[in-house]
Amino acid sequence: MDREMIIVLDFGGQYNQLIARRVRDLGVYCEIVPYTIDMAKLAAMQPAGLIFTGGPNSVYLEASPHISDEIFGLNVPILGICYGCQILAYMLGGTVSPAETAAAREYGKTETDYLTGSKLFDEGHGITWMSHGDYISKVPEGFKITAKTPVCPVAAMECDEKRLYGVQFHLEVNHTVGGIDMLRRFLFDVCGCKGEWKMDSFIDTTVAELKRTIGDKGVVLGLSGGVDSSVAALLLKQQGYDVIGVFMKNWEETDESGVCTAENDWNDVREVCEIIGIPYYAVNFSREYWDRVFSYFLKEYRAGRTPNPDVLCNREIKFKAFLDFAMQLGASKMATGHFVRTNENGDLLRGIDPNKDQSYFLYMLHQEQLRKAIFPVGGMTKTEVRRIAEENGLPVCKKKDSTGVCFIGERNFRQFLSTYLPAQPGDMVAPDGSVVGHHDGLMYYTLGQRRGLGIGGCGDGRSWFVIGKDLESNRLLVAQGEDHPMLYSTMSIGAEATWIGADPLAGGEPLRCTCKFRYRQGDQPVEVRRDGQKLLIHALTPQRAVTPGQSAVFYQGEKCLGGAIVEQILDAGQGKMDV
Repeated sequence: MDREMIIVLDFGGQYNQLIARRVRDLGVYCEIVPYTIDMAKLAAMQPAGLIFTGGPNSVYLEASPHISDEIFGLNVPILGICYGCQILAYMLGGTVSPAETAAAREYGKTETDYLTGSKLFDEGHGITWMSHGDYISKVPEGFKITAKTPVCPVAAMECDEKRLYGVQFHLEVNHTVGGIDMLRRFLFDVCGCKGEWKMDSFIDTTVAELKRTIGDKGVVLGLSGGVDSSVAALLLKQQGYDVIGVFMKNWEETDESGVCTAENDWNDVREVCEIIGIPYYAVNFSREYWDRVFSYFLKEYRAGRTPNPDVLCNREIKFKAFLDFAMQLGASKMATGHFVRTNENGDLLRGIDPNKDQSYFLYMLHQEQLRKAIFPVGGMTKTEVRRIAEENGLPVCKKKDSTGVCFIGERNFRQFLSTYLPAQPGDMVAPDGSVVGHHDGLMYYTLGQRRGLGIGGCGDGRSWFVIGKDLESNRLLVAQGEDHPMLYSTMSIGAEATWIGADPLAGGEPLRCTCKFRYRQGDQPVEVRRDGQKLLIHALTPQRAVTPGQSAVFYQGEKCLGGAIVEQILDAGQGKMDV
């Protein structure tokens, strides 16, 4: 069958990844592209339909994301959601106006009346999820109003003749009752899709194409668009390897400015590979990322913990999904730009550069995986990597290192998280039980946090810090002073350990080693014992702000032994020790 494709045109909204996920779950292939995409390129993709996403701006402002009216010349169905609905109205001669009162700025679950004659839903009444401060006060010529709320005169509109549809609410979220069925109607009844696409079939096609290229002796290199993986590609090519560059697209959402960072990174990958002279491809692992990493990320935050998704990404995506993919191609090895080293036994060793060593994030791997991996830059400093990139004319030589959560980047984390998890505000409580402030939701805070509490000037003048979370009563526990005893502990319980090699506790004796409870932390002396299926981790000096959800990673010298996720702190309140 011909591949059906729906294009999600991204205007900088918060639910773009979710929209794409919903489309794919309905059996239709989908890609997210920025609203700035060249119209000729968009036409060449031959989409069966387009979806305009939400966005943070007002369409009537000059600086807001706009698109050429050439888009309507494609003659394909369009579904506009929230901002996407408003920009349809604005571009086609309707009127979009700011809400005149606070009551008209709808947010949350909203009683909605569905009117007659819609292709997307039946007449009746239902609940939708709204998030807008503007509204359509006049629909374009040829459009009919198909839904309304008590304060929103145009909750949905459509023009059947031109196959243009707009909904002010977010049909992609679960809060909109029947929203997925509305999307199904657009895909199947309007766009004519059959829903026969499966991720497996797409991967099979890609694998077959790559197998013809790589043969049986090549190295598949994961490229991010950054300087580390770019230099790794250069070094492998200089060492005589047959290198295939593969760009892993794990997350498709834009940042707050409407910029699709994956698109920019992909452009850097292509330019670098053309300079080096190696073939390159892009493979989409966003579905695997959602299922194996992001779902866990949300679950942990919902439970009040502070997870590290980078660790899980390495285990589930880069060294599982991607490694499996590379082996399917017949590659002899896979490679990445991580600052780590290995030896002939498959042990994981720290990178030479102590400021860039990434072994902390790879502790969940096993020797079998590591024996199949090459880390070309692990024996170099970051300065050396950038120098090599510059000397060889790689355009990413001065590109800024990515920071933040692996799939979120440098965006407003609180705003991002609120998109997927409903916040429950509550009280901030001091050790004496007094209420000293109010929090926006326990998920936004972590142990030891000082910034963003908003309770300065209260108490004795010292800074306030988070010392705990009371999930049952939805209270954030805070105290004054960075050396407050409740911030320090020596005993914690870790989940069942992941050991890279042989289990050092197999003989029943405790393990004396060093540990890092956070990536940037120096080595801490610990004693580790088995406690049933769990680990009892005894830090020999009090540790500040050890947090459930974090990883405790164990070392013996240069060798990373493995680690475990911290589940519980046993003795908070030990106080700081002078050492």
